Amino acid sequence: MRPAPRRLWLALLVLTLPLILPASVGAFPLTTCTLTLTSTDANGKTIATATGGADDATETNPFLVDWDGTVTWRGTSGATAVKNNSWHVDVFMVPTPLRGGDANDKSNKVGTGTTSVRANAPFQFSGLYYVSGEFRGDGAACVGSGWLKLTGNPVSTIPFWIAVVLGLLGLLLLALGLRGSWGWAVLGGIFTGLGLAAVLAMLAVLPIGPWTPLSALGLFVLVGLAVAVFAPKPPGPAF
Repeated sequence: MRPAPRRLWLALLVLTLPLILPASVGAFPLTTCTLTLTSTDANGKTIATATGGADDATETNPFLVDWDGTVTWRGTSGATAVKNNSWHVDVFMVPTPLRGGDANDKSNKVGTGTTSVRANAPFQFSGLYYVSGEFRGDGAACVGSGWLKLTGNPVSTIPFWIAVVLGLLGLLLLALGLRGSWGWAVLGGIFTGLGLAAVLAMLAVLPIGPWTPLSALGLFVLVGLAVAVFAPKPPGPAF
């Protein structure tokens, strides 16, 4: 019985097909609400702006952010005050801890604020990132997405080298898997995929746009599973 390997190769094909498709370079989409962003450097000088619906924050023209600077935002919910609302932010379609909500008892339709980039990131994750989010509540919902680039040389940052080490460790575990250690093979696929996904984002090498990191992870998870299934197993004890 060999249906499992067949399913593995089918899943591998599905993950590989996007590699021959053009990457998305659409504008900064935003439904229902309005949003304007402004980023500044450490000296308070404006380095980028982005407005929902405009040709801003695209993959080829990302919203630039300085790790030592700030981001100021102004958003409106149109004619409707969104009460009992909740919001969340995803990066490359992966949920993040950035989420919250508010009863909005005062029926506010406009929100503004300024946040420090450094205060919200323990390390400098220089690179290009696809960010999406949703703001939903009684009476309305807003959905938006865009590309953000944290300026700086990623090779000089700690996260970059952590990702490199993780990827190399994953390759080592895959090699152990080829010798019959299926558990190490699966773990090696996960580590290699995570390391590669992070390095690609930090180097801004995203051939299939926002799907690149997840595809890299999924591809190497399948490689790990394939190694676990097809690698020769050590002989059992002789009786």
